[in-house]
Amino acid sequence: MKIKKILALVLAIMLMTSLVVGCSSTPKEEAPKEAPKEAPKEAPKPAYPERAIEMVVPFGAGGGSDIMARSMVKVVNDNKWVSQPINVVNKPGGSGSIGYAYTAEKAGNPYYLASVSSSFYTAPLLGNSPVSYKDFTPVAGLAMDTLALFVREDSEITSVKDVIEKSKATPKSISVGGTSGTSDDAVMYRVLQNKAGIEMKYVPFESGGEVMTALLGGHVDVVWANPGEALNQVEAGKARAIVVASNERIPGFEDVPTLMEEGVDASLAQFRGVVLPKGVSPEEVKYWEDVFRKLHESSAWQEDYIKANSITPRFLGSEDFGKAIVELSDMYEAIFKDIGATK
Repeated sequence: MKIKKILALVLAIMLMTSLVVGCSSTPKEEAPKEAPKEAPKEAPKPAYPERAIEMVVPFGAGGGSDIMARSMVKVVNDNKWVSQPINVVNKPGGSGSIGYAYTAEKAGNPYYLASVSSSFYTAPLLGNSPVSYKDFTPVAGLAMDTLALFVREDSEITSVKDVIEKSKATPKSISVGGTSGTSDDAVMYRVLQNKAGIEMKYVPFESGGEVMTALLGGHVDVVWANPGEALNQVEAGKARAIVVASNERIPGFEDVPTLMEEGVDASLAQFRGVVLPKGVSPEEVKYWEDVFRKLHESSAWQEDYIKANSITPRFLGSEDFGKAIVELSDMYEAIFKDIGATK
């Protein structure tokens, strides 16, 4: 009996073991794999521009740079070619160096534009500016602007020959108003002295508007100014032009001779345009280049600025304007060497 019980117990243990082994050999079901997580999507960049833009004018109100900037901004804003407003900000002082240094400090910031006039090229050459064209990104050239020599309507001076004769007879007897020691009017003041062998007295002011006020008030005898700066005074019979610095006579002043016609071998015209600070993206440059191309092609710009101010239209995109800036800088450097302003 004991043997039978022992055999029955052994058989039971073997049966249990086989069941356990069988169960343990059954493959386990794998847990379902999780789908790979998608990388977080980057938020789309806001469309440029996102806020208002400053158009920096490195001179006071009323001058050629200010007239161009305000005319330009009005046409662009009126046509809503830019989704944000453009605000003109005057930063006068230091022959334009304060405004240009202010803009150059915004390196990489596409919300600051600056108008280009002659001081942009000349101030660095004369050591009057801490920045030069190398600190900016060219955007577009817009117009060629010359100069004319103006006197009061009641002045006894009727020609540039009168200026030369009086200055030769009494050196420094003729006072010349201008906007700075590095602007085009100061360049022409020096050029005329050099070419005619005379001495005059230069009186600087903060803006073209102040210069015209000084002329009309009898504080200076003559002024070199852009035709647009004096047009209102000429039309009102308060001032008149006696000579222009362009190679040819200009629209609106057809009866005014050139310096060449008066026997003075000199001419000058500045290339007005727009720059951004250094370090902005090519896309931002292209954005503004396209805006200013539209401006150039618009009838409002051609009528209200170009024609109204006796200016020659000339559009250059960023790359070509950049080349022109270098050429103009070289031209002014040659002029300064010729008249002894620099070594």
